[in-house]
Amino acid sequence: MSHTKVGSDFLYLYGVILAEELEKSDIPSILGIDQKIVTTKIDNQLAAVITTVNAQYFSQERIDQQLKDAEWLKEKAFHHHEVISIIHQHFTVLPMSFCTIFQNESNLENLLDVQYDVIFQKLLSLKSQQEWNLKVFCNNEKALSFILQHNEAVLDLREKLALMPKGKQFLMKKKLEHLITSELEVEQSNWWSKIQQHVTSVVSDTNLRRNWGREVTERKEEMIVNCDFLIEQSKSEEFMSRVIELEKLFDPLGCTFQVTGPWPPYHFSKMAKEIL
Repeated sequence: MSHTKVGSDFLYLYGVILAEELEKSDIPSILGIDQKIVTTKIDNQLAAVITTVNAQYFSQERIDQQLKDAEWLKEKAFHHHEVISIIHQHFTVLPMSFCTIFQNESNLENLLDVQYDVIFQKLLSLKSQQEWNLKVFCNNEKALSFILQHNEAVLDLREKLALMPKGKQFLMKKKLEHLITSELEVEQSNWWSKIQQHVTSVVSDTNLRRNWGREVTERKEEMIVNCDFLIEQSKSEEFMSRVIELEKLFDPLGCTFQVTGPWPPYHFSKMAKEIL
């Protein structure tokens, strides 16, 4: 097993894997973020996936400056993700945040020693797990049409409105508009519950995130669900089958589903930030 020698260089940490898994597969040959080979440092049952980086170029002051450069950030952040994704194809990995850097080997050893039990247990919980993301978008015009035709409260008020004299219909129309908007919000909140119930038996954990606005998605439809799921690799096909069923069920409601993955378990490794 190769071992990184540290002189005046710093250590860049991509993530931590289970050392026992190195007995079945070696780390793929990957050039690191500073064009030096990616290797590992073993500490008992943990193995840190690392590469050496130039101490001057990757000092905190220099990184803070470089983060203002959009092209540099895009290139380096993509590299960070690519390395973790490659590692995740072969090993259970606890991903670290972008630009997690140690000034020397002793500092890295201290992290692995002090947080050993926490990291090890977290890795065991992530074994054979994948992260998938589900986004649900809603065409409001189609959703409102569904509410108008199927919502009992709306249908009842529309019926009463039709029987009223025209002089009294103005205020009732305003009330109907408010009711339609309100019922759509209620329906959409129930939709998430139905979606969650439909996939719950095949997911290990969920992480519900904030929805993105149209200025980010660049879509006409409104995002109503943005959720990460932690799923056992053996259940990924069943998860996709459940999503296809949901697509058919929610199509009349104006909903479209977008699934991406599998990803390394980024959103289920939050303790990675806490330990640093």
